Order: sequence, then C-alpha cells, then structure tokens
Amino acid sequence: MVSLSFSSPRVTTRTTVVMAMLVAMSVVLERFSFGTTWLQIGPGIFATLLMAYYLGPWLGAVAAAIADQLSTILSGGPNFLGFTLSAALAVMIYGIFLHEQPVTVWRILLATILVVGIVYTVLNTLWVVMLGASWNTILIPRAIKELATLPIQAGLAYVTLKAVAQIKPHLA
Repeated sequence: MVSLSFSSPRVTTRTTVVMAMLVAMSVVLERFSFGTTWLQIGPGIFATLLMAYYLGPWLGAVAAAIADQLSTILSGGPNFLGFTLSAALAVMIYGIFLHEQPVTVWRILLATILVVGIVYTVLNTLWVVMLGASWNTILIPRAIKELATLPIQAGLAYVTLKAVAQIKPHLA
C-alpha cells in the first residue's frame, strides 16, 4: 500500500532559507530550457523534485509558484498564471508522493506518470491553446515528447532522490 503525505514542514527560518535556495535553483535551471514556446525541454525537474521532497506539497507548491513568477519577470516574457498553476500542481503531486516517504521506483513512477499526464500533457497544452495555438497541431507532438521523456524523468528522479535521501540525515 502506498502511503501519501499531505503535510509540509513547519515554517521556520531554516525552512524559509531552504525554500529560497530552491526557488533560486529553479529560476537558474529554467534559464537552460530549450525548444519552441510550446515544446520545451529543460533541467527544471531537479528543482521541482527537491521542492517536493524537502518542502512537501503545500510549501513546495508556494515555492514553485514564486519561482515561476520570478522566472517570468526575469525573462521579460508574458505572464500567464496557468503555467504558474501547473508548476504548483506538479510540485504538489510530487510532494504528496515523496515528502517524508521512502524513495521507491513505484512511488516515483506513479508520481511522474500523474505529473506528466495531468499537468504537462493536459494542463500545459490547454494553457498553450488558450494563448492561441491550435489544439490539433500541438497535442500529438507534446504527447509524444512527454511519453518519450517520462522514463528519463522517472529515472533521473529516482537517482537524484536516492542520493538526496542518503545525505538528508547528515543535513539536520
């Protein structure tokens, strides 16, 4: 049976500093994304995973929303709150499965499938369509890209979080 976590750590100075560092990490990593506006690939998954793992679903979602808004402001691009909602939901889903839970292949795979399926494929495609793209034109390429990157994301998530889980006791 998979147990889920719907809690976040207490807001302390330490938690706030960790949150700020992860927000900064997310903003920096998002600068290395490449691709078209509706089909991007980037290393931002690492910040998303760490926010979920350390901050839980609620504080992680707040951190992801702040990071998304800061990235938008710093890039000078147009602000669309749908993508901010997607960033927060992705961290929330990962946080429910990963915060204060053992790192297992099945837990990470299930969380990644939910995030990729619901947030990245459906919601982000909906936001791009709302911004003027044609649903028929972008759905198939985006779905193929998400299916292709799903095992890569799950594998990177597993390796990253296993390493983080080993050093976490030494950070306290």
